[in-house]
Amino acid sequence: MYKEIWNKISEANVITIFGHVVPDGDCYGSILGLKNLIKANFPDKEVYALGSGLPKYFDFVGRMDEVDDSIIESSLAVILDVANLARIEDQRYKLASSIIKMDHHQLQDHFGDIELINNDMISTTEIVTEMAVSLNLKLTKEAALPLFLGLITDSGRFLYQPIRGEAYSLAGELVKTGIDIKTLYDMMYEVDEKILRFKGYIFANYKKSPNGVIYLPIPKEVIHEHDLDFNTCASLVNSVSGIPGSPIWVFFSESDSGEVRVEFRSRGVPVQPTAVKFGGGGHLQAAGCKLDTLDDYMLVVNELDKVLKEQA
Repeated sequence: MYKEIWNKISEANVITIFGHVVPDGDCYGSILGLKNLIKANFPDKEVYALGSGLPKYFDFVGRMDEVDDSIIESSLAVILDVANLARIEDQRYKLASSIIKMDHHQLQDHFGDIELINNDMISTTEIVTEMAVSLNLKLTKEAALPLFLGLITDSGRFLYQPIRGEAYSLAGELVKTGIDIKTLYDMMYEVDEKILRFKGYIFANYKKSPNGVIYLPIPKEVIHEHDLDFNTCASLVNSVSGIPGSPIWVFFSESDSGEVRVEFRSRGVPVQPTAVKFGGGGHLQAAGCKLDTLDDYMLVVNELDKVLKEQA
């Protein structure tokens, strides 16, 4: 199917690339990686990376684009790292003349004139990289750097198993382009002092369910007190990983509007089905959803607690 996708791309004069809401390293990396891969092989094509991206990396990895509706209307849309239509960040994808979907999550919605889903891949950047290598495409540092970022973040620096052996080989192909891995890792491991202080709050206030679910509701007042935003607080869910006897951990982070971002992580236990029950999705062991109010967080905790009880 890689050849079919690349042929479709080669036929298009304008390509717009979309990802999911609250972009992570894989979403941002696959969008910019594919954009730069296409530009390296077809310099005359118009290719646009759409969405909010990860501003922390803009100066080093690359920036996102802004386009008007007319550009999208004339384009082939490529939607990356998204399992369901509601989670596409820029809903103007609907204006595009045709759509390609490439994703590695559990299937939720079928969409796209061409649809490639591979759950065996640890990231969508792995899919894009394998396409580049298998078709012997020109792979530049500009494409390889965001692809490497997505591969190592979605794999947890290759800690989240299972990971195909081929993923390590593909990482090697990206490294061969001469990308600056040291600077990238230095940026990834930078820690804001505000986050360090908030981690103190996490360690002092997390709770444990009867069967071992680690959870933390984070009210907006606490988020304001630490001068952070609710997305940043939710993303710190792995701060409580590794506690013996607690293979599931989940954070509930309240926004100013009252909507709650929920982040699930686990070690060897599927949490994606629970996320789906609450309107979300994701990976089997790394998923997310939203709640209308923080008052409902125990509904999620209780469902997760049942999962652990059934596995005991």
